[in-house]
Amino acid sequence: MAYTYDFKVVVSGKQVEVFKYKKNIWREYDSPKDEQVKKPKQLNIFEQQKLKEQQIKSSINRTKTELRRLINSNPGLNKFMTLTFAKSTTDIAQANYIFNQFIKRISYRYPDFQYIAVPEFQKDTDFYGRKKENGGSVHYHLLCNLPYIEMSALEWLWGQGMVNIRETGQVNNLGAYMCKYLGKELFTGRMFGKKKYFRSQSLSESVELIGWYAMKFVEKFLSLISPVFEKTFYSEWVGMVDYKAFTLGFVPFKNGYERSIIFNSA
Repeated sequence: MAYTYDFKVVVSGKQVEVFKYKKNIWREYDSPKDEQVKKPKQLNIFEQQKLKEQQIKSSINRTKTELRRLINSNPGLNKFMTLTFAKSTTDIAQANYIFNQFIKRISYRYPDFQYIAVPEFQKDTDFYGRKKENGGSVHYHLLCNLPYIEMSALEWLWGQGMVNIRETGQVNNLGAYMCKYLGKELFTGRMFGKKKYFRSQSLSESVELIGWYAMKFVEKFLSLISPVFEKTFYSEWVGMVDYKAFTLGFVPFKNGYERSIIFNSA
């Protein structure tokens, strides 16, 4: 059944995003089958290039939002890990296969292992600035909950080269920190149509609240604190939006959405 709303809250761990729309937004609305479909406008080469760049930018922003919310919803991922290849490996399909085999080995050893991983390419130019024929080598950045393990054992499990691992420390918004690895090169060329990040299926998801539920959440948890960021922006899909971001001192939804968390007075 279709319905509208003009207020939304997204809760990702301690991070809360508030969206106030200037117009009503439809949810679960299906366009009538007999609704006339407009013919796409014929674009010249410059318009095609501009449209392509806009689509890439939109894809980058959408993926960054997904990744940021997923990471912030899983504060138990408290280790940074980087996996590199000793031998230059530029084939992303081959690299991903090797990476997935590593995940299987480490998950067998640690059944509760959880992770989020983003591939990245080294520079595609050499020391002299010359373009490398096959591009830069692949490496992987991970956030994970790996318990203590000897470095020699970890490098043996990886089996391809160097491994670097460290605590996340006091980074307040890990999601935003990890998103810096999602560069334009992950959405073009050899990465076109490929996964932009990998994840455990058992991870917690962000909680979305709309309408009255969203307003009750704001009233209970945000009325006495100030946003850490705010802006007003325009979206071609939903029009003008007032956006605010907050950081709580605790995780309200530790086990996914629970109605009682919003409506209980305690």
